[in-house]
Amino acid sequence: MFTQLCLSLALAAASTYALTINTPTNPTSGGTTSITWSSTSDDPVFSIELNHPSFNSALAIANNVNPADNNRTVGLPPVPAEDNYTLTFVNITDINDVFATSGSFSIGAAVSSSSGRSTASASGSVTQSGSASQASATSPAVSGSGSPSASNSGSGPSPSPTGSAAAGLRAPVVALFALVGAAFVL
Repeated sequence: MFTQLCLSLALAAASTYALTINTPTNPTSGGTTSITWSSTSDDPVFSIELNHPSFNSALAIANNVNPADNNRTVGLPPVPAEDNYTLTFVNITDINDVFATSGSFSIGAAVSSSSGRSTASASGSVTQSGSASQASATSPAVSGSGSPSASNSGSGPSPSPTGSAAAGLRAPVVALFALVGAAFVL
């Protein structure tokens, strides 16, 4: 008698919610999917859980969902692309209290994207000349020419001093020539 009473109460409690989950279509692992359902004004706030036979426990994918929304777009976690997934709407304070369960569905493989990449390289030349005598030196003349060329061979730019980089080399070279020239005079 007691068993029948408990069973009757359990069935009555389960039937008090009118939530009905529509089975998701074409969800992908790690992607977003729209979950839809029908409800009544008496249905409580719930959490949405993703279930699979290989999981140790259900994965919560949405919390504190208003049943009147009848729609929620959620991001799915990365999961194996397999069949036999289900959704459950559960009590927010007791996940063992299941309000509704969806039909079984499949989750497809993650959608991937690819991108291309190209690099450019440039070449040029620099000539430098100068002279120094005794304690003074003349500033060396710098000239250069080059033409940039683009290639998708994957090589990076080749280092060659140009413009301000060549000017940065000028001062130490002039100072070295001046010191060498001064040493010969003494």
